[in-house]
Amino acid sequence: MLKLSSVGVELAGRMIFSGVNFEVREKESVALVGPSGAGKTLLLKTACGLVPRYRGRIFLFGRELGRSSWLEKQEMRRKIGFSFQQAALFDFLDVRSNIAFPLKEALGLGKSEIKSRVNTLLGQLGLEDAAKKMPSQLSGGMKKRVSLGRAIVHNPQLLFCDDPTAGLDPVTSSAITDLILKLRQELKLTMVVVSNQLSVIRKLADRVCLLYSGELMDVGSSQELEFRAGTEWSRMVRE
Repeated sequence: MLKLSSVGVELAGRMIFSGVNFEVREKESVALVGPSGAGKTLLLKTACGLVPRYRGRIFLFGRELGRSSWLEKQEMRRKIGFSFQQAALFDFLDVRSNIAFPLKEALGLGKSEIKSRVNTLLGQLGLEDAAKKMPSQLSGGMKKRVSLGRAIVHNPQLLFCDDPTAGLDPVTSSAITDLILKLRQELKLTMVVVSNQLSVIRKLADRVCLLYSGELMDVGSSQELEFRAGTEWSRMVRE
């Protein structure tokens, strides 16, 4: 589903990461952990083509991103969902319109099909009563759910979740994590999740990779990461 070969990104003369090799298999869920500023979000955006300048090779769904035509890239992006850390909702659109946006802009579906899909998803997300609310009227947890809804409404094959529980209280964080797990199982999603919270990683990840000092290291399972708690590994994650 996703493969990075010797990928590196430089910003403002500083190499954020270099020589990254990373692979995600179909229906697998991989967690990216690492200290703040290591480049986890940048790696996600690079992997799905949002960062155009990079070194190395990126393969999505078996095609090399850098050698694909504009139309081929558009086709690949229709198979991808991205839930941003800060939600990144359109502040001039209500909840329903935010979730419907990819269906209108990317798929060009008719009004009845869009309404049906959005209504179903609003129910799954527990947002029926918030459909007409604006982003400024939403709590942090509700914004996360709307962002997640917009990321999956077009039935992607590959979902990127950038720190889906950042800034949330423990109860809301647990609810969002359970929701993502449920959606992953129902939609049979392949996922890449950025998080440093062991509770989130334990529930969502089949495998964990650590981004540190510009390099990506395969840690193993979430149980192996937890086993290393209190060691050098956990210190690097918390930095």
